[in-house]
Amino acid sequence: MNIVVTGGRGFLGGHVATALQAGGATPRLLGRHEGDLRDLATATRLLAKADVIVHLAADVGGVAYLGAWSAAVFHANHQLGLNVIAAACRGSCRRLVLMGSPCSYAADSPLPLDEGDLARGIPSGDTGSYGFAKLAVSKAAEVLCASAGVEVVTAIPSNLYGPGDHYESSRSHVVASLVRRAVTAAATGQPRFEVWGNGAATRDFVYVTDVAEVIAAIVTHDCTFAGETFNLGSGVETSLREMAELVAKAVGGDIQPRFNPARPVGYTQRVMSIENSRGAFGYSPQTAVPDGLSHTLAWIRAEGLDRDWIMAERWSAAA
Repeated sequence: MNIVVTGGRGFLGGHVATALQAGGATPRLLGRHEGDLRDLATATRLLAKADVIVHLAADVGGVAYLGAWSAAVFHANHQLGLNVIAAACRGSCRRLVLMGSPCSYAADSPLPLDEGDLARGIPSGDTGSYGFAKLAVSKAAEVLCASAGVEVVTAIPSNLYGPGDHYESSRSHVVASLVRRAVTAAATGQPRFEVWGNGAATRDFVYVTDVAEVIAAIVTHDCTFAGETFNLGSGVETSLREMAELVAKAVGGDIQPRFNPARPVGYTQRVMSIENSRGAFGYSPQTAVPDGLSHTLAWIRAEGLDRDWIMAERWSAAA
């Protein structure tokens, strides 16, 4: 089976590749160096011989990035998705696995978020354009791929964290941002690290390996998909205050979170239903947050990222 993973050199992509390899597959990983999938001819060439395409490539970042670049984010992700769909329909693809986003659920969707409520309303707020692009791509794939004999399935990971995450200040997501600030604060003798919002907003945090393993299972599963969507979260609602306190404990020392209500947090309350995934794949996330944070910090220290962050902080202070 010829499996191609777009965004295969990214955060989630690296873990999906590892999970596929553990199951005996040898996926082909596409990153920016292989070509720009926003160009249709390039996408068609790179994906022509794929039996299964796992589409993870995206222009994405934290809430500040998505809010500041909403038009560009929508255009890039919509174009990426449409080109991958076109390439799948023109080539030898028989299964297309798309990554959705919890940002695709409308603000007034009942909790826990259920896949059936994706049609309830329009995504909004700072993350709305990204969520709408992802939703539009999935809906387009359901319509266009059916006539080409391509099965489509959309997986919606919740708030991922873990080794290999992106820690750039402009693009990092919630946990990555908190970890970098906490690690830097502890190392430079600062008593507190900043947390955006007042701590009351909630999210569904899930360790990346737990999600990657079920995505690999979707790739190789022998059932037939017909435009189905699966939430892949923890099913547990955790406040940003709770997560910040867990990060502080994992980092160690006497640091404490300092909340900044003036900074954006996106939706105020999010948690996903995972019953659909549990029934279809026996999905059951195994990694508790303290363990996931411990694994993440061990990877950061092994890679020397903490030293880079500390150096950058000192340069910034001296400037």
